[in-house]
Amino acid sequence: MNIYRLGKPLCPGDTIGVVAPSSALAEDTLEQGLAILHGLGYHTKLGLSVGAHWGYLAGTDAARAADIRAAFADNEVDGIICLRGGYGATRLLPLLDYECIAAHPKLFVGFSDITALHTVLLQRCHLAPVHSMMVMPLGRGASDYTVRQFAAGLQDPYQDGAYELPPGCRLETIVPGMAEGILCGGNMMLLAAMTGTPYALDGTGAILLLEEVGEEAYALDRMLCQLEQSGLIERAAGIIFGEFSGCTPVEAAPYEFTVRDVIYEYAARWQKPAVCGFPAGHGADNAWLPFGRSVRLSLMADKADVVRLPDRI
Repeated sequence: MNIYRLGKPLCPGDTIGVVAPSSALAEDTLEQGLAILHGLGYHTKLGLSVGAHWGYLAGTDAARAADIRAAFADNEVDGIICLRGGYGATRLLPLLDYECIAAHPKLFVGFSDITALHTVLLQRCHLAPVHSMMVMPLGRGASDYTVRQFAAGLQDPYQDGAYELPPGCRLETIVPGMAEGILCGGNMMLLAAMTGTPYALDGTGAILLLEEVGEEAYALDRMLCQLEQSGLIERAAGIIFGEFSGCTPVEAAPYEFTVRDVIYEYAARWQKPAVCGFPAGHGADNAWLPFGRSVRLSLMADKADVVRLPDRI
């Protein structure tokens, strides 16, 4: 049995390292995001990649990989939060110092393009990274639910029991059934891009989170088809569909599939327990989701529960 480590819970007064593994700082939300972290009582230490530019990336590949290593190795840094997503994390996978990261387990938080890093930290370092908010999205205007989840998660990463859902959120069963497994996954484009590489998600027996942003239905179809044909879906125990923010079309039209049509068609074909509407991804509501910990899906036609099991990873 694999043991996945989160690193120590944080307390006000601890120092959070901020790194930029992907796109460069492109808008003035850094200070607002840092202000939220400071308001929660944390100090921050910015990596050299924050504010750096190399084309559309936050510095060269070597510099960004070195920044991640430095944050894990730095005894003054208690946990690490990524600046933003965008693009560029997959370029770092051959360059990361996996031994150093494994030797210094810390909270590592991000989503979107950071899916690439989550996958390798989980599989190569047995570190349980967290799918949750990043600094720039925090500064852009996260919901009260998201900030509350984020603040509580930093101090108690191992929360057990049913996930708290934001007001008005209702999970919808697509395929009824029961499934248990470790939570992993993230952004569909990244998971699809990593198939066929040494860094691809294995996902055997896992509960797979899938989310996406700003894509058309045919592109979602292509990603789901690739994940299916790669064997990932067959290996997984169950599926959680998160947010599909800005994905179109959402309304029926001649000669079109809607986003919902595509998701439901693939889920019905897979016949794995599957639920949609979970608050994870690029929407205003973004739950705190430690990967590598056990979750249970209890899905009936009229009721859907996603529960964190009381393991200690």
